[in-house]
Amino acid sequence: MRGMSELTRLLRASQEGDEDAMNRAFEVVYGELKRLARRALASRRSSTLDTTGLVHECYLRFAAAEAQPFDRAHFFHLAARVMRQLVCDHARRRLADKRGGGVAHDTLDDDSGALRDEAQRLVELDDLLRKLADANARQARVVECRVFAGLSLAETAEACGVSERTVELDWQKAREWLGAQG
Repeated sequence: MRGMSELTRLLRASQEGDEDAMNRAFEVVYGELKRLARRALASRRSSTLDTTGLVHECYLRFAAAEAQPFDRAHFFHLAARVMRQLVCDHARRRLADKRGGGVAHDTLDDDSGALRDEAQRLVELDDLLRKLADANARQARVVECRVFAGLSLAETAEACGVSERTVELDWQKAREWLGAQG
């Protein structure tokens, strides 16, 4: 990941009151966030949620938040959480629309049925992650970073402030726990 010492400097400047520092921070990592969003959305079939939209919504959430990230690891941890929220909110809206929340009632074809099933799986995963967070918050953060932000093991380790081996173990245990729930 390029430009990260610059990212930390800008995040600190933002916390010290530099109103433009967060904008510059996003400029520094925009390409990296696009890459993460692309990875996070790669296995999803959503036709209305794209990488650019996900990154821009992520920016808007950061801009509106009271708490700001203080360093590179914290930034990417929060980005993973925001991407999770955005993807799951999108899935919930899709499910609500399919249950009559929208005005038009179309016949479901195979593709829209697959989209509905995918949205349902995302919502169920989000619910399970909330339960996992109650039992083991770090394992839930690892899943969040790996699944919703597409972070590698090394990136997840940095975002969570632990070793790669710890991430590997947490990832394995979390997948086992999630598998036992479903």
